[in-house]
Amino acid sequence: MASDEDYMAFLNKANQDPSEGYEQSATATSSGGPFKTTDTGVEVPKVLLKATKDMFYVSDADEPWEAVGLEWDEGGRGLPDEEEFARLIGHWAPKEAEIDILDPVDWDRNGQYKEIIDAVREAGAGNDVRVYRVGREGVKAEYWVVTTEGKGKGAKLVGVKALAVES
Repeated sequence: MASDEDYMAFLNKANQDPSEGYEQSATATSSGGPFKTTDTGVEVPKVLLKATKDMFYVSDADEPWEAVGLEWDEGGRGLPDEEEFARLIGHWAPKEAEIDILDPVDWDRNGQYKEIIDAVREAGAGNDVRVYRVGREGVKAEYWVVTTEGKGKGAKLVGVKALAVES
């Protein structure tokens, strides 16, 4: 009969990370990981937290919406371009990121996400709202519905995002 120590050694070995001891490439560790949705110290507007409660983006996966609050020194430019947006969310290759900027009206032609867009608009006190489609692996994409809150160095990029599986 095995001792308790033998059994614990077996369990510890079974629970070890299989990649332990192997060097991981930057692409392997970061290309599939989640993007950053909030910066430390950035308070997400309550209207967005309320809007995301029990709301889903309808696709092959029906993923929940997640609130976004990122620091954004907009410097009078308003919303970021594709590369700036990729940097904000921590994309592993900002210059090569597959990002499309969409007008909310064109993106939500049937009015299915009117509540989401209205909540984002309210969070930004009427500032422009954009939808950023960020391509992921295969048939996956993330939709970020965002606006700016504030101006200059103290500004924030606030909104919501959801994962879509588009087959």
